[in-house]
Amino acid sequence: MARRTSRTKSTKTEPDRPDLPTSFDPAPPPEDGDLWDGVEAGPETEFPEHVADLRWHECRLRGVNLAGRTLSGLHCRDTEFIQCDLSGAVLDDTVFTRVTFTDCRFTGTELNGAGLNDVRLQGCRADLVRLRMAKGTFLHVEDTVLRGADLYRFTARDCAFLRCDLTDAVLEDARLAGTDLHGSTLESIRGPLALRGTRIGPDQLVPVGAMLLAALGVEITD
Repeated sequence: MARRTSRTKSTKTEPDRPDLPTSFDPAPPPEDGDLWDGVEAGPETEFPEHVADLRWHECRLRGVNLAGRTLSGLHCRDTEFIQCDLSGAVLDDTVFTRVTFTDCRFTGTELNGAGLNDVRLQGCRADLVRLRMAKGTFLHVEDTVLRGADLYRFTARDCAFLRCDLTDAVLEDARLAGTDLHGSTLESIRGPLALRGTRIGPDQLVPVGAMLLAALGVEITD
């Protein structure tokens, strides 16, 4: 009889870090269909208003201005973004794998339908970011402002939003079970029933409890 190999439960608790080279080549002018492999782009790299089907592998973008740009079909792997401006950028259906964003700006960025796998955002500004119908696996967002963020039908697996400001965020029909929300501001979120199965801290019990009771139509009377 064949022996069944035993399976050990994964102990992974955080996103995998990007696998980056020790040195980078300078970035060429971006054009449709480009593959950047081991490239570093800086503030001098200018992007057209619309560029399609870019692939970035093992790259570093530092201080790059992507505000208002449309990058359709972007696939990004093992890449880090540092102090980049993505405000108002359209990145719908983008796929990020092992990507970090540090001190970046995402105000009004469109990430609808995006795939976010092993992604970390740290110290970013992401007011009104749209993640409608996006999917996150090991997406960790830390110390980031997400006021008014739209996570309608967002699907989370092994995700965390730590010490984030989620005031007025839209969570309707989101699947967030297992998501860690410790230290985050959750007042006035829309769709509080999406918090079912999430993890919060004792300091969040009162505001979250009040929202859930209101959503369930429970009245507290004398």
